[in-house]
Amino acid sequence: MTVVWRLLVLIGLGGVVYSAIVLYEAKIETRELVRALDRLEARQADIRTEIAALDTEWAYLNAPEHLYYLIGLHSDVLRLQERVPDSFARLSELPPRGAGGTTQENER
Repeated sequence: MTVVWRLLVLIGLGGVVYSAIVLYEAKIETRELVRALDRLEARQADIRTEIAALDTEWAYLNAPEHLYYLIGLHSDVLRLQERVPDSFARLSELPPRGAGGTTQENER
């Protein structure tokens, strides 16, 4: 009976040692995954900060005051003209609807 008892104790101890090893490996793997997740979250925060900075720069560059400044600075190169009501076409100058364009009847 003592041989059976010792064998059971030995098997139990082996199971405890095996469980401890597996648990330790799981703990190490979990720590590595947590560190990797922390690195990804830090990178995500950096990217969000970069996006916010780019959004701010985009808003500044597209602000009407800045655009007017750039137009004034490069007006000799751009040769822009102000739009006045005379620069638009009048209704009488437009061709009749369907004239000159392709219609479904012309395509058939």
